[in-house]
Amino acid sequence: MSENSEKSVAIKDFFKRNVLINELDEVLRLTPDTLIGVDKISSDHLINESIKTIDDLANLNVSSLPEIKEVLPNMLLKWVKIAQVIQKNIKEQLRRHKKLLMIGLDNGGKTSILAVVQDKFSIIKSLLPTRGVKREKLDFFGYPIISWDLGGQVQYREKLYFNRPELFFTDADIMLYVVDSQDPDRIPEAANYFREVLKILEELHEIPSVLIVLSKSDQDARQTLQWQQTVTSIKNKFNSIADEFKDFSIDYCDTSIFQRETIMQMFSIALKKVSDTSEIIENILEEFTHQVEAKASSLVSMDGLIFGSYTGSDTDEMLVNNTALLLQTLSNFYNTIGLIREKSLRLDLPLNGFTIRGEKLFEYSELQIPVYLWMLSQHPNLLEGKLDYFKEQLLPLINLFL
Repeated sequence: MSENSEKSVAIKDFFKRNVLINELDEVLRLTPDTLIGVDKISSDHLINESIKTIDDLANLNVSSLPEIKEVLPNMLLKWVKIAQVIQKNIKEQLRRHKKLLMIGLDNGGKTSILAVVQDKFSIIKSLLPTRGVKREKLDFFGYPIISWDLGGQVQYREKLYFNRPELFFTDADIMLYVVDSQDPDRIPEAANYFREVLKILEELHEIPSVLIVLSKSDQDARQTLQWQQTVTSIKNKFNSIADEFKDFSIDYCDTSIFQRETIMQMFSIALKKVSDTSEIIENILEEFTHQVEAKASSLVSMDGLIFGSYTGSDTDEMLVNNTALLLQTLSNFYNTIGLIREKSLRLDLPLNGFTIRGEKLFEYSELQIPVYLWMLSQHPNLLEGKLDYFKEQLLPLINLFL
């Protein structure tokens, strides 16, 4: 299937089954009630307000939506955001590869992180320092990514990257700046390099999403006062540097190559920052969480990509996401030895009064990667009969996640 054909199928998934789409340029001229979730009466009220097409809906400003008495504001907001996703993807036509920059000092753990994502654990011990730039076309979680692993030795930084920055730093969607959390002596050097990188990006008018990756955050190290002091020092220095540049905001994520799930969660955070649909996915998860009276919910692919989560507390989010990743890893193991993959995965914790339950919704990408909807709840049976509604809404958003 060509990329254009895939795009057409993904767009079609937003619309009701009786809607015929022959050409992509027809889509924006369709009426609002052709969208899944928009009924005819609501559509008529939109049309009365001169919102006659998908294109009209997409062109509304989400910060100043019109007041339509018969349409709930949160529903209108959701329809507008979905229409904007459709409009953007149709106008782009072809999904382009995302460009991922891996930057940081030498021996920081950049290449090891990429090896873990590709399940190349056996090569980690024999990895040599990256010389110059290692450029790879990869499939991260079924999505096309071009990774640029920039070797961190000082000679490459000064004589290569900063001499011809336009060759390395332009058109980047995501920048992962990797800092060794067990090497406090090199924090000043790492911070100075980070400042120089942001300065170059600013001069090039490039504003990629930035995630500071605290590598080597291994479980035994995390228990030490030294590690905690080092991380505090890193955050203080890097926050101060980010404040010098008005266009950049930064987030942090801990990783350990000995806990693959930490790296999967880090990449999930990074990809969500550049996703066209992640905000809508999390809005739908919020609606789902309230409907089933759950404490938390999450949408997770079988290879570890967390598309989105909704929760009232960080603890509940950590519980549902880590349990999902671990149970799905176990499911993958069962599958490799010939067992049939279960559609429902469940962990009951009766002494704690809750259940964590995952239900397979669908598969995405040519790799046919299963996606599970997870929830943490004291009333797991309230999920019954509600999956089809959310499956119908989430599938097209997953297909256009990047």
